[in-house]
Amino acid sequence: MALGPILPGRIPSALLASRLKQNIASQQRGLTELMDQVSTGKRFQQPNEDPVAAAQTMVLQRLLERQEHFKTTAATDRSLLSATESAMSSVGEAMNRAVAISLQGTGDQSTGMEKQALAVEVGSIVTQVMQAANTSFRGRHLFAGSQSQINPFEATGSGFVRYKGDEFQVQSNLLADFQIGNSIDGNTAFSAITKPVGTDVDPALTMQTRLEDLNAGLGIEFGMIQVTLDDGAPQAQVVDLSSAETIQDVKTQLEAAFAGGPLTLTVNVDPASNFGLQLTSSAGTVAVADVAGGRMAQDLGIVSAATAVLNGTDLDPNLTHLTALSALNAGTGIGVTAGNGLLVTNGLTTQAIDVSTAVTVEDLFNVLLIADPDLAVGINQDHDGLAISSRLSGANFSIGENGGTNATALGIRTFLGSTLLGDLNLGNGVPVDDGVNLEITLRDATTASVDLSGMTTVDQVLTAITAVPGLNATLNTIGNGITIDDVTGGPGDLIVQTNQVSQALGIDGTVTGLGPLVGQDVNPRQSTGIISILVNLQMSLETGNNAELARLVGLLDVESERFNLVRGDVATRLQITDSVEQKVIDEELLLTEARSDVFDADLTQSITEMAQAQQAFQVTLEIAARSMQLNLMSYL
Repeated sequence: MALGPILPGRIPSALLASRLKQNIASQQRGLTELMDQVSTGKRFQQPNEDPVAAAQTMVLQRLLERQEHFKTTAATDRSLLSATESAMSSVGEAMNRAVAISLQGTGDQSTGMEKQALAVEVGSIVTQVMQAANTSFRGRHLFAGSQSQINPFEATGSGFVRYKGDEFQVQSNLLADFQIGNSIDGNTAFSAITKPVGTDVDPALTMQTRLEDLNAGLGIEFGMIQVTLDDGAPQAQVVDLSSAETIQDVKTQLEAAFAGGPLTLTVNVDPASNFGLQLTSSAGTVAVADVAGGRMAQDLGIVSAATAVLNGTDLDPNLTHLTALSALNAGTGIGVTAGNGLLVTNGLTTQAIDVSTAVTVEDLFNVLLIADPDLAVGINQDHDGLAISSRLSGANFSIGENGGTNATALGIRTFLGSTLLGDLNLGNGVPVDDGVNLEITLRDATTASVDLSGMTTVDQVLTAITAVPGLNATLNTIGNGITIDDVTGGPGDLIVQTNQVSQALGIDGTVTGLGPLVGQDVNPRQSTGIISILVNLQMSLETGNNAELARLVGLLDVESERFNLVRGDVATRLQITDSVEQKVIDEELLLTEARSDVFDADLTQSITEMAQAQQAFQVTLEIAARSMQLNLMSYL
């Protein structure tokens, strides 16, 4: 039988099969996606399924991961600060007990035996406070600063307490743009280091001075400057100093700019002041200006109209570790060091420290620390002087001369003519206004009664004593104190009668034969923190020193107030941490909701669509089954 033609409108079986297969595959993919949504709860499994939503999801996921990090940080900080507050609470209780003991033990209201018993109790309080100060939490010692792996406080064999930590506080990022300290260093918490010694030593400008250290540490704004030399035929150069790092670099680049010309330029430190630059032309005048709105010439202090010699303004360089000791005191240095140096008392140790090998400030620091590791060394907050302290609580600390002027020139002598009388004897002062005079018998048998009433400084005392014919008063050349020299030539003794004024000045006593009366150092420094107070309180009770006990009562009041302020700071940080943590949690919730909107499936809708898709898929399969059964007779 011959085959008939394919009727119009009828689809060839091969084409029909292909379309059915595509439809089945498409419905199967859709059904699979809906089944994945129902089983996983997510709108898509691969980014290419919904590129826009996938991109949004990845951004939101990164934000959520960052929020999780901040939340973890906040929880860690809260635990650290809570542990810090708990340790400080223990110290606060110990401090309250110490106040009660100091009041009970002062004066005649307690016997010697009772004072001894109180001293034993204070010893146990010292142990309690040290245990709190050495608290370790989450593998960190809370009060050691950045030295968190060591016990920060250590008892010495001399009855003092050494602080081995530093003065850094660990910072953490609670938010992307917000930091907070999650620790309190031992000095901030317990005033474990003495107040630094160090005054302005006026460092001079040198060729080695870094530009970033000029203008009291503000540095300079780098750029180009124009220098004009003129001897009738002007010669100008624009010099880019943006690569300069030191004064030597400025000198080299400015001089090089004119090296090939008829006129040359010389740049030096102004020898008259030692604080500014000096520019000199080989002939004629020199002028300097900034270029294109810059200010480098101004910051270098050399903007000037034409002048024969340009003397710049004071560049006020900072003191740094690299500053040469010879540059101190406007370039006059610190005096002869050979055979001199410093006499340092720290606790029970007094030693002469040779500084003759030190060239820079850093060298000096190394020499000091090698000689006495219980010193803390650095540069003061104004960056114009040294900052030398003791790490020993309960110990006397002082720096004096050793025959020269090194300590004074370094700005670290603790007993000077400018020292206030009210600061002597650990703040007890000198009772110059109590109607008691200095009574002095000279070697020629003459006597003098020196009225010091109204005086406020050591210099005034020296002047008053020197005004007595035959007497000369100066500061000790070795160590600290006042030296009184009798130049009358008499055969007798030099006597300063003992009374409250002479004792407070450290000059009571008798000298038989030739030689001056060398007074004692009555201006030692001590830490004023709770540990230092407790150590001194224990010793004062053991020795029955009522005057010292009275002083310590006042110190305890001051320290209690200061300590409570530090505790308040910790409490504030805790509040901030809690607040930030709650903010992070709230933002995390919003981000989670936003991510859910673009990533999470609507299960009700997905289940409904899946049921519909399954029905449609079943129908398609049935149609395909019937359609694929077509034979040749279907087209006849």
